[in-house]
Amino acid sequence: MPQKRINEIGQFLKSKGKTKGTIKSYCSIIKKVTEKIGEEFTESQLENLFTYLNLKPRTYNLYRAVMNFYTKKYLGYELTFTKAKVNASLPENISKSEFFKVLSFIKNFKHKMGISLMYKCGLRISEVCRLRKHDIDFENQIIWVREGKGKKDRRTIIPTDLLFYLKKYCSKVEDYLFPTYRGHISERSFEEVLKRAINLSKITKKFSAHDLRHNFAINLVNKGIDIEEVRKMLGHSKLTTTQIYLQCKTQNLTNIARCV
Repeated sequence: MPQKRINEIGQFLKSKGKTKGTIKSYCSIIKKVTEKIGEEFTESQLENLFTYLNLKPRTYNLYRAVMNFYTKKYLGYELTFTKAKVNASLPENISKSEFFKVLSFIKNFKHKMGISLMYKCGLRISEVCRLRKHDIDFENQIIWVREGKGKKDRRTIIPTDLLFYLKKYCSKVEDYLFPTYRGHISERSFEEVLKRAINLSKITKKFSAHDLRHNFAINLVNKGIDIEEVRKMLGHSKLTTTQIYLQCKTQNLTNIARCV
């Protein structure tokens, strides 16, 4: 596919309010697919390509969603073949002792702070990267997340045990909390730091930056925080998305185990 058409698609998605990450993902998938089967193709050809690529279920569904956008806009039809079935696995439960052990292998205070904001405040890695000093309300222990997923603003908490360290850190920055000469730190930087720290800690659980956000929610439901409040802090559109964390609640099970 000519780069001109890819650029046009990118501009259209931008006009619809899609994030840079989403636009990059859409353009990359469309380019990859059309390079293999051309700009015009049948639904059967596309389904056969997906089978040939042997995509994992989540990746398959992403490709299907992207190409469904393409076929509706440019080819005049909607895909009818079904999504792949994704196993309903629960988020990895990371204990506080495991988290602090991993954190102990991160020497840079900047990286420690960014990773801590994911685990203790429920921020997405992209949101941490774009966080600005004026988004922090120390008096009310609140962080404003500006234009999070879905271009929505929301608020989340700053736990008391993080407050002192965050104030200390913010006293040394002017705009972005995690600045670089290009603007702000990249997601990959945090991902690589976290991966390296997990390997050094010898913890057998393998988890990602997004799992830290999951555990923010798990910790809240274990403390009895109302699930609707958790939904608001995470920025979920639907309560059903947040309710999965109720299945991860360990407090009741632990109490039961200690009674038998």
